[in-house]
Parts: sequence; C-alpha cells; structure tokens
Amino acid sequence: MQVYRCDELAVVTPPGRTLAEKLEEMGLDANDLAARMGYTPKAVNDILQGNCRITPESAVSLEMVTEIPVGFWLRRQMAYDEFLLREKIKASLTDQSLWKKSFPGELDVRNWVRKGADKADEKSLMPLLKFFAVASPQAWDGYYKKAQLKVAFRISLAEVKDPYATSAWIRRGEILSDQDPMEKLGQPAVRKKLKAALPEIIAFAAANKKLPKREKRITYWTPEAEVVDDCMTGLQELCRKIGIRVLFVQNFKSSPIHGMYRWYKDVPLIQLHDRFKKRETMWFTFFHELAHVLYHGKKGICLQNIEITHNYPEKEDEANCFAQKCMLEAGFDA
Repeated sequence: MQVYRCDELAVVTPPGRTLAEKLEEMGLDANDLAARMGYTPKAVNDILQGNCRITPESAVSLEMVTEIPVGFWLRRQMAYDEFLLREKIKASLTDQSLWKKSFPGELDVRNWVRKGADKADEKSLMPLLKFFAVASPQAWDGYYKKAQLKVAFRISLAEVKDPYATSAWIRRGEILSDQDPMEKLGQPAVRKKLKAALPEIIAFAAANKKLPKREKRITYWTPEAEVVDDCMTGLQELCRKIGIRVLFVQNFKSSPIHGMYRWYKDVPLIQLHDRFKKRETMWFTFFHELAHVLYHGKKGICLQNIEITHNYPEKEDEANCFAQKCMLEAGFDA
C-alpha cells in the first residue's frame, strides 16, 4: 500500500482510495467494514468515495479494524483537505490574472520568483504571492498601496508611478536580508558607531570615485552578483561593522529607484540600485540614506529618484545637505 505525500503529487486522492486498497488486501468489502466499525454501509461508502471526511473518531475505528495507526488516516485526510483547498484557491486566482500581468516581466528573467511545483501552479498566482509573502492580491494591495501597516510604511506606494515594480524591488531587499541575518544593535548604538566611523567612510568614498573598467558591457539583465564590485562589497563590509545593512539590488526601468532607507527587522537597511552610471551618483545616494540613519527615526521608509510626495520634506532637505557635505569632504566636485 502506497503512502502519499501532498507535496509530491500533482493530484492527491481521497483517503478512501487508500482504504479501498487495504480492504481488498484484507479480503473485506464495504459491508464487512461497516459491520466491524458499527457504521452504516452508506457511511462507509461515503468515506470510500471521498464524500465524507475521516474524523478522529472514525480514524480510531479504522485502526482497530485495519491495524493502520490513527495518525496515518488523519494525515491522509489532512493532505487531501489541503489539496482541495489549494485547488480552490488556484481556481479563484485565475480570475485575477491581470494583477500578475501588472508586474514587470523581468521578474521571471531574474528568477526572483520561484517556479511553481507543476504547470498548473506555475500559471497561477501562487509563486508571486509567495514571493511577496502575502495571502492574496487584496492583501498585497492593502499592504503596499493602502499602507495599512503604517509601522512598516509611512508612505503609500499608490503614489508612485509603478507600485508593482517598486514593491518587487523592496521585497527583493527583504528576501536578501533574511538570507543573511545581522546582529541587532539598536538605534543609539548604531548612531554612535556611525559617527565614529564617518571619517573612514568618507575616506573610502574618496578612494573609490570612479567605476572600474569592465571587460564586457553590463546589460540590464545581468544578475546582481556579476555587477557588485570591490568598492560595493567594501562598503557593505564597512557598514556591517557599524550595524547597517547595505544592499545593491537591480531596479526596473518603470521604477528607477536609486536608493531606500528603512529599518527592517530592527536593522537599518540602505538599499541601492546596482547599476549607477556614475560612482558619484551612487555615493551621493548612499550618503543621503546614511543621513536618515543618523538623524531620523526607525519608523517609515524613504525612496529616492521616484516621483513621490514625502510626508516630511524637511528630512529630505536635511539628508541632501548631509550628503553634499560628505561629498565635498570626499573630494567630489560641488
């Protein structure tokens, strides 16, 4: 008798199918089983046909008759229930295919979204929902566009030109952050370390003013790992010692974000585009975000180089002034 696992099968059969196989092996029919369990023949036939669930009570009775443990029957029933629910969800999501088409096609090329377990799963919205860690398109809309979680976002992505591409860029940073946990130092400690290390960061910027020459042209489709150079990794390591995470993540043509500042899981995160045409632009964006870490609070999120109305323009002005000061100290032209 075969034991089924829900994640191994494209189609999961009802536990009654397994029971029928066991009855045949034992030389019993439905009437025999009904008599031994104290059930009516109709009740047993409903179980065999998958029209009735196996309950803990009936699972105990089946164990008495078949000597197959209660847990097996309950797991088989749970696997079948899960399969039916997933199929129901997939069917409901097919009516929302336009939502999936709203996201950049580059997501598939970059392999940011994991492939589905089967063709049916691939065509559904399930892989995209798992990428965003949301349960439905409506949940995505509430989180990213309606800003229901105001602790995480003080702005609504509904204000940006392409909220779908922007949300994908933000989410990619979260995924990369989760893959490489950092020690949580707390805001006071991070600011103290940052103030002490600022001259070293500025000196590092002064020593890395130009983009390195590359043997081949960097294309828009190039994976992130192939474009991060020694300057970028050096900056990441320098900031990590302070307690700040720096990520370089490829943006989208429809949402050309240069940088972002936010606290993610109690760690300050500076997320930058990885394809700046000029090193000078990268450094200004970095210092701008660094100012937010140094002077501004943990709640909220700041995005650079996209059309959006910030709730606190004075903070943006302060960040720009800080960035200009650092750039001058690093020897960049005014």
